[in-house]
Amino acid sequence: MWSDDFLDRQVQQACGRAIAMLDNEAGPFAAGWPAWTPDPSWPLLPLLAGAGRETEPVAPYRA
Repeated sequence: MWSDDFLDRQVQQACGRAIAMLDNEAGPFAAGWPAWTPDPSWPLLPLLAGAGRETEPVAPYRA
């Protein structure tokens, strides 16, 4: 079994790689994504109950 420290390091490394891809617009975040729009024929989905309720602000990904 893996230790909690090992898993914590793995998650931190994966987080760092994901943030680097965002910063570099690489991987699934490569060019072309900002131009994507949904198919206009797709129906709008209803919001879940309580979706309009105010919540605590979310910290930016670089806290």
